[in-house]
Amino acid sequence: MPNLARTIPSPGAPSGRTALFLYVLLVVLPAVVFGGLLWRQLQQFQAARLAELPLECRDAAERLTRRCVDRVEKLRNDEMQRPFEHYAEDFFVDDLGPVRARSSPLATRRPRPGVLGHFAFHVVDDPIDRENGISVTVLRGSRADTDDAASTLIREVVSDALVAPIADAPFPAQMARDAALIEGFGERRERLIRSVVLNFASGDHEECINALDRLPELRDNVSHTVHVQYFELRPIPRGASEAPLLLAARQVTTEQVPEFQLPDCIDAINKGVLIVQGFALDPDWLHMQMPLEEAADVLGPSQRLVLGANELPEREGLAVEVVDVLGRLEVAGEEVKSPGPRLAVVADAGELRRTFREQNGWFASMALILTVSMVIGIRLLLGSIRQSRNEALRTRNFVASVTHELRTPIAAVKLYGEMLRDGWVSDDSRRDEYLGRIVTESDRLGGLVDRVLLRRRLYDQEDAPQPGDLNAEIAGMRRDLEILGGRAVKDVVFDLADDLPRVLLLPEGLHVVLQNLVENARKYGPVELGEDGEPVGEPIVVRTRLSRNRRVLLEVLDRGPGIPEKDRSRIFEAFLRLGDEHTRSTKGTGLGLHLVSLQVQAMRARVRALPREGGGTVFQVSFTS
Repeated sequence: MPNLARTIPSPGAPSGRTALFLYVLLVVLPAVVFGGLLWRQLQQFQAARLAELPLECRDAAERLTRRCVDRVEKLRNDEMQRPFEHYAEDFFVDDLGPVRARSSPLATRRPRPGVLGHFAFHVVDDPIDRENGISVTVLRGSRADTDDAASTLIREVVSDALVAPIADAPFPAQMARDAALIEGFGERRERLIRSVVLNFASGDHEECINALDRLPELRDNVSHTVHVQYFELRPIPRGASEAPLLLAARQVTTEQVPEFQLPDCIDAINKGVLIVQGFALDPDWLHMQMPLEEAADVLGPSQRLVLGANELPEREGLAVEVVDVLGRLEVAGEEVKSPGPRLAVVADAGELRRTFREQNGWFASMALILTVSMVIGIRLLLGSIRQSRNEALRTRNFVASVTHELRTPIAAVKLYGEMLRDGWVSDDSRRDEYLGRIVTESDRLGGLVDRVLLRRRLYDQEDAPQPGDLNAEIAGMRRDLEILGGRAVKDVVFDLADDLPRVLLLPEGLHVVLQNLVENARKYGPVELGEDGEPVGEPIVVRTRLSRNRRVLLEVLDRGPGIPEKDRSRIFEAFLRLGDEHTRSTKGTGLGLHLVSLQVQAMRARVRALPREGGGTVFQVSFTS
C-alpha cells in the first residue's frame, strides 16, 4: 500500500509567508501610504488656515461694518418716509374734512429699536419773533418721557449742535427755500394748503383756524408744495470714554403764498419759516446691540467681536481689525476726533490651534484604532495560518497512523489467510490459532473504522443527557474494562465514592469516555503484570469523588510520562498526537481523546488533563447535576 502521508503538503511550505506578504501589500501598505498623505494634507490645510487668519479677520470686519452701515441706512430711509407732520405732539390731518388735530404717533408710541428719540424745532426769519428763543420739542413715546435723562440729552445736544448755528444765521428760512430749488435737496411733497399753513404756524392754533374760516379760498382743494430734505447724519462727541451720539436731521420748508393776504398768525409762511426735525440714534444700539446681533451671523467660530477695543493685547497669533461704522457712514461736519470705545473683530490663532489639536487627536485616535485593527488582523491571519498548518500536520499524522494501523492487520490477515488457503498448516491447533489471529486483526480493523465513524456521528448527535447514577454506570462496564487482549487483567482498580448525587450523562457516551481514557492510560503508562496476572507496579486508578464545590468528578489516574503544560489544552484536538508519527512508539490515530472531548460536551460536562503528584497524568471529568 502506498504511503498516503506523502500526498499531504509539508507544513513548512511558504503559504504563511505568502499570505502575510499579501496582507501587508494589500492592506497595511495602502493604509500607511494613504494615512501619511492624509496627515500631510491635514497639516498643509491647518498651516494655510493659520496663514489666512488675518485676511479672514479683515474680511469679517469689512462684512460686519457693511452690515451695520446697511442697518443704519435702512433706519434712516424708513424714517425718511415718515410724514413731516408727525414731528409734533399734535398735527393737523391733511384731508378735505373738517379741520381737526390728531396726536402724533411719535408722542404716543415708543421709539422703534435703534432710535433714542425724535426732535423738532421751528426757526423764523423775523428777528423780532426770535427774541423769545427757539424751543426744541423732544418726542419719546409719552409726554412723561420728555423730562427723562435721554430727552434732556437730546435737547441739549440738538440745542448746541443744530439750534445755535441756525439761530445765528440772518435768514435761515430763505436760505432753506433757495437750497430747495437745487436738485438733490430732498423730496417735494404736495399737501393741502390749509394743512401746510396750520402745521407750519408758530402761533395759536385756535386763532389760525378762525382765520382760515374767514378765507374760504384756503379751504378749497388747493395744494401746496413742501420741500423735505434728506436726513443728514451728524456724530456728536460726548467724551473720550463715551460713544458719540449720532443725530439724523433734516430741514423742512415751504414756498410762499403771495396771492393771498394772510393773517398775522399764519403769515409766518411768507415771512419765512423753517422746521428742523430728526431723531437721535440710540448709542447702546449703535455701538453694542446692533453689532452683536450682526456678529452672530457674520463672524466665524474662531472670531469674536470685542466691545471697547481700545487696549487689545498685541501678541503672536492674534489678528485684530477695527470695525468703524461711523467712518463708513456719510456724515456731515468734521471728523469725530474721539469716537469713543472702538469695536474690533479679533481672531485668535490659539482657538484655531485648539481646534487643530482636536482634529489631530481624532486623526491619531483613528490611526491607533487602524493600527490595532491591522495588528489584530495580522495576529488572526497568523493564527489562521498556524491553525491551518497544525490541521495539515494533524491530518498528515492521522493519515500516517491510519496507514500504519491499516497495513499491519491487513498484512497479518492476508498472511494467515494465504497460509490457510495454500495448506501450509495441517495441524488443527495451528489452524485454530491462525483463524483466531485473523479474527483479532479484523476486530482491530473494525475498531479503527468505528472510531472514525463515531466522530462523525457525535457531531450530529441530538440526544439530550438524562440524570443517572455515575457509580452504577461504571460498575456496569467494569467487566469490559478489565479485559485486555481477550483475557482478564488486573491493571485497573476502582475507587468509587459513596452517596454521589445523580448527574447528567449518556450511558453510551460514558462508556466511550471511560474506555478511551483507560486505553490511553494503558498505552502511555502500561502496568507491568506478573505471571499470575497481578500488577507488579502501581495500577491505573478509576475513581469518583465529590469536589469542594459539590461537583461530581470522574478521574482516571496513570503513571505515564505525563503531558507538558503547553500541550494539555491541545491533546483533545482531532488527530493530534504529540511527536512525529514516523517516530511514534505507540499505536493510535489521535482520535481517542478527541472522542472523549466530544462525548463530554454532549453530556454538558468538562474534561481536562492535570499533572499527577509523583508523576503521571490525571484525566478529570466534571459532571453537572
